[in-house]
Amino acid sequence: MHFGLFYLFSDFGNIPQDQVFNEVLDEIEYAEELGFDSIWLPEHHFAVYGMLGNPLTLAAAIAQRTTKMKIGTAVMILPFQHPLRVAEDAALVDALSGGRLLLGLGRGYQPPEFHGFGVPQSDSSAMFNESIEIIKRALSGEKFTFEGQFWNIEEPTEIFPKPIQKPRPTVMVGGRSDYALRRAAKYADGWNPSQPSATQLATSLPTLHAYFKEAGRGEPTEIGINIHSVITSTDEAAHVIADPSASKMFPNLNEYRERTILGNPDTFTRRVQEYVDAGANYIELKPFYPDIDHLIDQMRLIHDEVMPAFI
Repeated sequence: MHFGLFYLFSDFGNIPQDQVFNEVLDEIEYAEELGFDSIWLPEHHFAVYGMLGNPLTLAAAIAQRTTKMKIGTAVMILPFQHPLRVAEDAALVDALSGGRLLLGLGRGYQPPEFHGFGVPQSDSSAMFNESIEIIKRALSGEKFTFEGQFWNIEEPTEIFPKPIQKPRPTVMVGGRSDYALRRAAKYADGWNPSQPSATQLATSLPTLHAYFKEAGRGEPTEIGINIHSVITSTDEAAHVIADPSASKMFPNLNEYRERTILGNPDTFTRRVQEYVDAGANYIELKPFYPDIDHLIDQMRLIHDEVMPAFI
């Protein structure tokens, strides 16, 4: 089991925004020292829900502050920029990190973001399909042309620098619908859904494996989940921290708790095990925390009390 941290970049309590990213880089260095082996960065725009517009920009900085942990995007939203630009940035991060990039790609879901960029959301699926084909070909190192509805590459084109990973960096996609599973089997190496329950994951994975087999692609290489979490000394204290924020996102708190990992170390470990049993090999924890010191305390608790159960 791989333990990672997922930074949504949305709720920092009393921390000024100009402090956020430098402090996060310090936290990530410490997380690597503790044994967390991946970091995950989402793309969002135009709201404090998520203040990271280009995950690959921050990924390049993380590549210079770490030496071992995987650096994942979860996800780059493909309709918002030219796929060759995504491929170039991804290749640079892979080169800077010595081949540690996990490239998560998606089509986006928030209408204000599409409105802001002037991109019709109704085109997002078709744009995603064209874009991911271009990105995979570019990252494979080949010189190629492409003719599509949204993007055309008329002259044989290749990108530089070349990524370290061969034949290219691992590509993951998200989504929990049947269509998303088919898309993962057609285009990706792995699957990275957001906030599934362990039951949902266990139900979906046989279908995903069947679609990979149907597509003649063997087995998915990576199965990750990103999930809200809190670890404290008691279950009650974990809910006190999580519930105020959770109530803004989920009208049904009981449903929310099925899609989180909350509690004391024993409860936390048991919940992680449920996802392991369901088939995940990357747990991307999105911790709720009232302040930075509390986040550090949670990281230490996970290292001391949870990780040893999965060695």
